Amino acid sequence: MSELKAKVRMLISEIKSRFIGNEKAVEVAILNQLHRRSATLIRAPRGAGKSTLMLLLLKGLCGDDFVVISGASEVRRGEVIGRLHIPSLEREGVEKVIWSEFVKSRGKGLDEVNRLNPYTTAGIYHFMQFGEVWSYGKRLKISDYILIANENPNDAGTFIHPPPFYDRFDVCILLRTLSLSEKFRLEETLKKFKGMLIESMPQVLDANELEEIRRDVSEIELDVETLGMINMVVRDLQACIRDKEFADVKPPALCSGCHFVRETCSKIREPPSERSVISLTELAKAKLWLEGGLSEDSLWELIPWTIMHRASLTDSRNLLSSWAEILSKEREKIRDREARGHWLILLKLSQSFDQKLYSYAKDLSLEDPVFAEELRRLEEKWSSEGVLKDLK
Repeated sequence: MSELKAKVRMLISEIKSRFIGNEKAVEVAILNQLHRRSATLIRAPRGAGKSTLMLLLLKGLCGDDFVVISGASEVRRGEVIGRLHIPSLEREGVEKVIWSEFVKSRGKGLDEVNRLNPYTTAGIYHFMQFGEVWSYGKRLKISDYILIANENPNDAGTFIHPPPFYDRFDVCILLRTLSLSEKFRLEETLKKFKGMLIESMPQVLDANELEEIRRDVSEIELDVETLGMINMVVRDLQACIRDKEFADVKPPALCSGCHFVRETCSKIREPPSERSVISLTELAKAKLWLEGGLSEDSLWELIPWTIMHRASLTDSRNLLSSWAEILSKEREKIRDREARGHWLILLKLSQSFDQKLYSYAKDLSLEDPVFAEELRRLEEKWSSEGVLKDLK
């Protein structure tokens, strides 16, 4: 296992020696490759290195066993999924499907994915969701793969894909443009590799090594505290006493008159899905496998990469700073809960009803929608049992 960890670190080093800047983004992108059927989305403005990073990752993990589909070209669904073998149909009347190289390859790249037409994207979404593809009534199961896509969502002429498609990507890597000193480093790097950044990239991990790593990562079990933290953060971003997930109106209009108007929930327009929990758990397990430990700070550093593409904010003028503020306040809230014993109170109340403790819990629920949600469940239970006669 130590040899495999050394190779992953070598992969990080090889890519960083060719890809200047965005160090954290590179590390997260590589961590995300350490679990089965990984899907990575890279977003950045033009010229920030989206395609370069995608190709470096594919070369380092797959060698030459990868296919890149470009949304900028007039790619058809048959080129991405499969097409009919016409001679078989004409001579024998048999519908034989020729599956595309994209489907069969271990590494799959999608360049400018937001320019792919919706019909083609639907086929890609299907194999990301179910691990299989269909074409002309024929089905092909997809083995383990690496999928890396990139896009500049601000480009004119872009197709707007539905949120469920983006939800299938485990992480979203946001790349910033280079600083002045980084630009000079890039010039030196181009000279060093004679402009052949992609061509010089070696395959660091072969298929068997990556399969063994992914198997090891899948067998890791996170402790209860880490799992609790992951679920709590995601639930805080989802919870709304006015059920915004099912309401026609969205914040801030939905929040009018709500006493939680200053809470995190009022800043979330569309909440993240449950896949945020799955993706963050896989990323945390990969981090634990590689580093041998997972600190609280490390976990919080991983959270933004798994939720920013899955949720929308009421104020999205500066996405990164808005999320940084939300998560900073979220971390303070969780610490406050621990200090005031929120979950210990709920545990005691779930074991036996206590009027004094219940009154205190009601006061706490006015400041915490997730706590209020859990207390409400207990109230419904007590009401059905006759403990509370007048549930309000």
